[in-house]
Amino acid sequence: MPLKLATISPSVSSSGRRLGLAAINPIAFCARSKAMSTQRSGHLERTAQEPRDESLLDVRLERIDQVNERIRLYRLKLESEPIKFLAGQWLDTYIPGNPKPGGFTLTSTPRAAADPKSPYLELAVQESPENPPAAWLWQSPSDITGSKLQVRVGGSFVFPPSQIPLGDISHVVFVAGGVGINPLVSMMGHIAEEGYNLEVKVLYASKLPAQGLKGVLFLDRIRKWFTEKQLIGDLKVFTTGIYEGQVESRELDVHERRFTVEDVKEAVGKKNNSVVYVCGPATMTDAIVDGLTGDRGMDKNRVMLEKWW
Repeated sequence: MPLKLATISPSVSSSGRRLGLAAINPIAFCARSKAMSTQRSGHLERTAQEPRDESLLDVRLERIDQVNERIRLYRLKLESEPIKFLAGQWLDTYIPGNPKPGGFTLTSTPRAAADPKSPYLELAVQESPENPPAAWLWQSPSDITGSKLQVRVGGSFVFPPSQIPLGDISHVVFVAGGVGINPLVSMMGHIAEEGYNLEVKVLYASKLPAQGLKGVLFLDRIRKWFTEKQLIGDLKVFTTGIYEGQVESRELDVHERRFTVEDVKEAVGKKNNSVVYVCGPATMTDAIVDGLTGDRGMDKNRVMLEKWW
């Protein structure tokens, strides 16, 4: 069940709308399936206690890119003025003909949505036929490109964290399992674009798609940030699954196994000035958080969690 969080009202600035956040428990259980929504339990019901903007935004589905056999990227052009959101948040996404929204994590950066000339939002959606909004988005691109949708920003799993001043953080560790990379890539991009003086370490576990590493969601984007020194630190990739081709690491630090709590502890290093963001399947996230915050472990306020199931 989701934790009960503070109910907050959005603030409005001259440069666009922003979802303001009150003090929030850092371990924010935002019940999340691979597409955040199933017919058994609706996205709105599961996130009823989460903060969200009051207003709906008009967007146009401008572009669809196939990442691999199971995941697509969607670029949504904002039809209204630029907006402000916090890296890590999600969208209530209303598709044509369905009164119930799907919940999909924003993977673009806040700066992209605030661009005065061509503001946009980006989503990564895994194929999920039992989820009506995801199934609609997985129609033939030629049938839905150009469609108008309505969206609303929400969520409390964000960077920078609301309860810790940036000046008290020098080290950020991102731990992702599968599509749990989605909110974290928005946070990484935000750090890269804003030039925060932070050491960043990424542990990314993924099942290899048919294309091998080339098809791992956002891996090229993240690698480029490190290569171009927009992010300072290191990236470790942990792969599972059967891949018939040769794994081309392209100077990546690739481990053909699942990561462990010890891998994460090693990445954290000094606990007092670090924060950790963990997102992925519940079994993975629970083990990592318990391992980090157990006996004489990290302050729980410095471990942020979002899990899906």
